[in-house]
Amino acid sequence: MKKERIYGIILTIFVWILIIVYLTPIIWMVSTSFKSLEEWMSPHFFPKNPTIESYAKLITGATYGVKGAFPSIVPYLLNSIIVAVFTALISTFSGAMVAYAIQRYRIGGLSLANWILSLRMIPPIAVLLPLVIMMRTIGLFNTVIALILVYQLITLPITTWFMIGIFKNIPKEIDEAALIDGCSELEVFMKVALPLAAPGVAISAIFAFIFSWNEFLIALVLATGPRAQTLPVYAGLFVTEYGVLWGPLAATGVITALPVIIFALMLQKYIIRGLTLGAIKG
Repeated sequence: MKKERIYGIILTIFVWILIIVYLTPIIWMVSTSFKSLEEWMSPHFFPKNPTIESYAKLITGATYGVKGAFPSIVPYLLNSIIVAVFTALISTFSGAMVAYAIQRYRIGGLSLANWILSLRMIPPIAVLLPLVIMMRTIGLFNTVIALILVYQLITLPITTWFMIGIFKNIPKEIDEAALIDGCSELEVFMKVALPLAAPGVAISAIFAFIFSWNEFLIALVLATGPRAQTLPVYAGLFVTEYGVLWGPLAATGVITALPVIIFALMLQKYIIRGLTLGAIKG
């Protein structure tokens, strides 16, 4: 009993050390976002005179002396929301349909599933040039539609493979019972299988949302201005040849992190169910 208590204390200390290590950069980012220009490089962890100057300048746009003028964050934020939401919706629903067809009807078999997964292994930079040429040709270059379409190439394999595992843990007899009751195959998918797979759908949506929300390289290459560029590209504007604008950069980081945290909290109960689905089977 004494040994177990010692192990418990050691484990608790270790966990708290990990929490401190992981939370310190986040606390520093939030703290820096409330510092004034004079305190950006100060050794103080917390601001002496907290101010929302960085946030105000992000919304209105600002000029930092010789370091340049920077546009408002608002159009970039709207672009990120539109791209992330539609990417998550399309990718999750499409991935669920493909996964259901593979799992229930064996369409394409294991070969199709492996081919879909292999698409995720392609480095985005390897296909960026053809994608740029393609989007210019069809007139979608520098649009949020282009980003949404291209992001499907990377998010769809993830959502498909995850949903295959989810549908595998849903008894096929439930689908067969619905068919006997008069449902069509589409109705079985929409009204029976998809609601039962809600936890997996939630996790798939979160993965797709987070990827498209944080993605930098594709948004940088396929978009050339506020019309389509997203928050990660906007954050890069504060790393200049004259130095890093720590206050606005930290404030941008806080604004970028908040929607993901809120989105995850809203779907928290589904996340827990989705991560444990299939862990215990009778």
